[in-house]
Amino acid sequence: VFASAGVRCGQCVQACPYDTLKLATLASGLSAGTPYFVARAIPCEMCEDIPCAKVCPSGALNKDIASIDDSRMGLAVLLDQENCLNFQGLRCDVCYRECPKIDEAITLELDRNMRTGKHARFLPTVHSDACTGCGKCEKVCVLEQPAIKVLPLSLAKGELGHHYRFGWLEGKDGKS
Repeated sequence: VFASAGVRCGQCVQACPYDTLKLATLASGLSAGTPYFVARAIPCEMCEDIPCAKVCPSGALNKDIASIDDSRMGLAVLLDQENCLNFQGLRCDVCYRECPKIDEAITLELDRNMRTGKHARFLPTVHSDACTGCGKCEKVCVLEQPAIKVLPLSLAKGELGHHYRFGWLEGKDGKS
């Protein structure tokens, strides 16, 4: 969102009370002046008054958003199931417990542990309709390199072509 709609004024960076937002430099790989944050370093603290959006002059951040829970900064994606402790059958659940939208954005799905054949696994599952992309899950992942990472929505989600029609969706003209 920032890259396409922002004017790179830096007002959101100044308004952030937690120093989460930074301005990109030429060396960062983003357009210089683009606001960004590194979830592993300082995730969004989900301020109730949303100071970053209130000062945004370009509309890149929606001033009319009623709740920070409705924001979409990105999407958490469990990229590394091979190393995620929950997928190994251990009870870690740190990403789940730290999520500000616990049991909405991240849930734990019960699964049989095929390795032992007798224990259960509780697998963290991200729900894109509720995840804000705040990065708290990435920040607290106990692995040296986090198994869960926040990605830009354009990378994390595909887009269904408009030519697809779902006949089983009655009353919605076959569209999802």
